[in-house]
Amino acid sequence: MTVIPDWTLLVQIINFLVLVFLLNMVLFRPIRRAIRARQARMEEFAEDIAGLADNQQGILGEVDAQLVEARREGLGVREHLRQEGSQEESSLLEQVKKEVDEEWTRVEAKIKKDVAQARDALKAQAQDFAMALSAKILGRKLS
Repeated sequence: MTVIPDWTLLVQIINFLVLVFLLNMVLFRPIRRAIRARQARMEEFAEDIAGLADNQQGILGEVDAQLVEARREGLGVREHLRQEGSQEESSLLEQVKKEVDEEWTRVEAKIKKDVAQARDALKAQAQDFAMALSAKILGRKLS
């Protein structure tokens, strides 16, 4: 049994071509258009992301530079304060030393004065004691 193509085959081919044409117009072209638009948006987003990543790197670099500068400035301030404290300490030590030296000089002078007064008082009393002791030992009064 052999199949002989008749005119229905031609109708089916035309029907298929019309269907393909209509599906292309109604379904495939809008889907391809939507896919192209989506890809374009994705590329824009990718470019935006790349730009933001570059911007982020720039900002991070600036922040790091500012952080380094702030640390350097903080170290400078700390060193300056340490030097000021050292100078203030030296100044206070010199002032205290000067006051101690003045007090030492004053106390030393007072001690010398007191010793001299005590010596003078003892010299005056020593003569009297010597006379009294001599009188006791000799048993008579000395003139």
